Amino acid sequence: MSKQDEGSLILKLYELRREETMRKARNWYFAEFNPESVADFSAAMFSEHSGHLRMVTTYWDMAAALVNKGAISMEMFNAANGEHIGVFAKLEPLLKEIRAAFAPEYLEQ
Repeated sequence: MSKQDEGSLILKLYELRREETMRKARNWYFAEFNPESVADFSAAMFSEHSGHLRMVTTYWDMAAALVNKGAISMEMFNAANGEHIGVFAKLEPLLKEIRAAFAPEYLEQ
């Protein structure tokens, strides 16, 4: 894929992040969601913030899939984004347990 095509995909990802509901979801995720256990994750997953949690995590999982499948180079993706690291960092300590409880492929990308 050309650098221009990669750049276009990154700009489309940016546009999706600017959507109002996504902004609210991202704000909630970083300001209020601080899971310390799978129970905390589960409580959020079945709360009024379920949509926020799913929106943020599946968005970044989708974006990572574009990198892992070669649509966007890792170098360009990382140069243009950093938020995915923060999203993953909140869940990484619990990921093994989350996958066992919910889905083995959760945040696989």
